[in-house]
Amino acid sequence: MIDNILSSFNDDAAQSEFGADTQTYKFQAIIGYIIPILFFLPYVSNQSSAFCRFHSNQQLAWLVVTIIITAVRKIVGIVPLIGGLVGWALGVAELLVIVLLVIGAVKGMAVKIPFLGDMIKAF
Repeated sequence: MIDNILSSFNDDAAQSEFGADTQTYKFQAIIGYIIPILFFLPYVSNQSSAFCRFHSNQQLAWLVVTIIITAVRKIVGIVPLIGGLVGWALGVAELLVIVLLVIGAVKGMAVKIPFLGDMIKAF
């Protein structure tokens, strides 16, 4: 089931450019999804690696998404009951997405974040 979800967001063209270095830089690809502020870590590790560039770009997109989610949670959190429920649901969704992105990085896949994943090309 997880493979089906990941394959629907996988960029096969980008993944075909990945070399043998996917095994070497998996940790850098994983840590940037867990701690989004470290989005630059894969790129700094190896600037010529397609795997590292791809995951740095996706991690930057993930950082933007987490900032938006945090802002929404703060704004909606003002409403007593509904704000708490919406904030909880967004937190669970965020955790699930992190798990999927980490699994994709471990498998050496090019899992793209919808919408922003295509727009952000910093590296």
